Amino acid sequence: MNKKTIVILGATCNLGVELSFIYAKNNFNLILISRNSIKNQELKNSLQQKFKNISVLTYELDILNLDNQNIVYNNIKEKPIGIISLIGETHNVEKIYDKKLISIINVNFTNLINFLSYFLKDFEKRNEGFLICVSSVAGLRGRSKNFIYGSAKSALITFLSGCRSYFNNTNIFIMTVLPGFIRNSKDNTNRIQNILQIEPSVLAKKIFLAHKKKKEIVYSSYLWRLIMLIIQILPNKIFNKIKF
Repeated sequence: MNKKTIVILGATCNLGVELSFIYAKNNFNLILISRNSIKNQELKNSLQQKFKNISVLTYELDILNLDNQNIVYNNIKEKPIGIISLIGETHNVEKIYDKKLISIINVNFTNLINFLSYFLKDFEKRNEGFLICVSSVAGLRGRSKNFIYGSAKSALITFLSGCRSYFNNTNIFIMTVLPGFIRNSKDNTNRIQNILQIEPSVLAKKIFLAHKKKKEIVYSSYLWRLIMLIIQILPNKIFNKIKF
């Protein structure tokens, strides 16, 4: 492997697959990390079949398993120049206790940060590297439908902001991606969601171009940027009555 090796964490999600192909096309070697080893291997095979000049490694990881985090990190012998994190799990508030509240927080923030910190320490030692992390507009203001998920994403946004400040005047780049709805199915009948959704392939291109331009905050669209600006300035009495 060479200096242009990157990790894609959560590689088998739709956005992860699209990003894998974009970075492979641009001559990055890839380390694909996912909890689904079968899909991860299939993605590796597809990449190596199309791009003969890159190296692809795969690792299985459940982000909730702290011991396995350490094992996976130590098995990566030549450390990457960057990491893209797509890890996240949402919930329906009516079923939050069925899904275990603490696991939602750990997946989206606590355990995720623990794993990312391994790589951030490497970047700091080398004074070089990048972290691109997909958070969510849900972290900008708490919604009644998913406020546990939103609170974890808010913590992630704050962490990334702190990293940018901490690594200021270094060669370490930190990007926060704030998507709204990402299309996962072609048969969505909700007209409003259809308007607000973005295709994973389109978002992946936005992320790659923003990386090249060193943009620190990236929304999935200008419409979402406007929507969240309005939501953030709404008085509490009005906001609390809105169910969306």
